[in-house]
Amino acid sequence: MLSWEGNDWAQINYGQWVSAAHLKRSEVSSFSGLLIPEPPDRPFGWMLLDTHPTYAPAGARDLETYVLRYTPITVYASAEVDGWTWYLIGPDQWVEQRRVALVHPVPRPEGVSGRWVAVDLYEQIAIAYEDDEIVFVTLVSTGLPQWPTWEGLFQVWERVENGKMSGAEGQADFYYLENVPWTMYFDDDISLHGTYWHDGFGYRHSHGCVNLSITDAAWFYEWTDLDTWVYVYSSGEYIK
Repeated sequence: MLSWEGNDWAQINYGQWVSAAHLKRSEVSSFSGLLIPEPPDRPFGWMLLDTHPTYAPAGARDLETYVLRYTPITVYASAEVDGWTWYLIGPDQWVEQRRVALVHPVPRPEGVSGRWVAVDLYEQIAIAYEDDEIVFVTLVSTGLPQWPTWEGLFQVWERVENGKMSGAEGQADFYYLENVPWTMYFDDDISLHGTYWHDGFGYRHSHGCVNLSITDAAWFYEWTDLDTWVYVYSSGEYIK
């Protein structure tokens, strides 16, 4: 930071300075996924919202218990009430499905072997597989409805440790981002990459890319290689 003529200036690249008045500090997410040392014996995932669980499905809330967003959960039972699924995550602790994201394992696509990545658009979860074994799971943010992340089977075709991203030039949703870390392109200009500008993992948020926390992006970047398969699918259907 440099002060000059009463203003503070910040260097963003070699030979490039901007007024500090046009900058804001980013609150980088501290979220990170889970290594899976052995096959889980029950469904599991994360809370998406700070929640008072209920004593029974769709019942009275336990106001003395508070389960925070990003808390890992295990599902011990489920029940249907008025078209929604409720999950038992602890003794007399029920939460409704819209407040959680669960890991839904998917069969390995034909012709895929070794290390591959599955991205579930419905639950907003990415799973790293070694053949049929789950190695790592995490929450992601994929494309918003107007900029969807397309389903299909792809391969990583380029990897960039640190680079710029821009899009929608001349439009209201134009964006330009410096220092996007740990990028793995797999579908034209769509990629898995680190994200420092939001903490909305578990919800759709992007222009089509698969947003990861910085920690998770670094893990995937080290774990994948060129030609690593990326399978994008949906384990459910959004209710309009």
